[in-house]
Amino acid sequence: MPKRKKGEGGGMEMESGGMMRWLLTYADMITLLLATFIIMYALASAGSAQQIQEVAASFRSVFGLVQTGATILPAEGTNQGLHFKILAGEPEQGGPGGPKKPPLVKGTGGDVAGLIKQKLHRYLGAQKIMIRQEARGLVVSLLTDKVLFDLGGVALKPEMREILSDLADVIKQYPDRQIVVEGHTDDIPMRSSTIPSNWELSALRATVVVKYFVEEKGLDPSRLSAAGYGEFQPLVPNVSEANRRMNRRVDVVIMKLD
Repeated sequence: MPKRKKGEGGGMEMESGGMMRWLLTYADMITLLLATFIIMYALASAGSAQQIQEVAASFRSVFGLVQTGATILPAEGTNQGLHFKILAGEPEQGGPGGPKKPPLVKGTGGDVAGLIKQKLHRYLGAQKIMIRQEARGLVVSLLTDKVLFDLGGVALKPEMREILSDLADVIKQYPDRQIVVEGHTDDIPMRSSTIPSNWELSALRATVVVKYFVEEKGLDPSRLSAAGYGEFQPLVPNVSEANRRMNRRVDVVIMKLD
């Protein structure tokens, strides 16, 4: 029952007007939610992929956990691949407005790109490695999915030892170049008693490759460094299994000379 209070003349007056003001806020919230669901339904029914991505990006800017892709509903993982690995002066690689895959290098002749393509030509078309040019140097991406490592593992597979061996043979011909090995994962969280997150997984994989270069191929350790970026520098948006496969990689960066 609404409360009453005594007035100056000893009468009683209702407080219900003040007590029920929360209903206005509640009604506004319900109206906004209804409008949101109507917009989401309309987009899912007839909206273009670009419109859906724009709306999802707006949601993500507020809530931070909405996936981009063909639907508004979030998928597994939390990183949507908006922050692509792009350096100053480079074209956008992947993502909205860019190509689905990073541009590949057309190296020919005796340059480092040409030599690597000659050495690793049998792997280029087999979805095992990619080569691209960045402002900082040549990047050889070794796809980790069942090639470099087992899923979630950090032990080099025999086939990848052959690829790394061929790559090391080329690197040896450029002793003045610094080499940076970078581990990357997709956005699916790592759940393991020994490897608690994608940070550790990416860093361990990069370190294993560096150790192989030094201990088994004899590269100068002063030229090498390892880094782990987890899921935070994807090549393409983490919106499909095919894209996630591209993001699960180890990049061997042959740096440009200063």
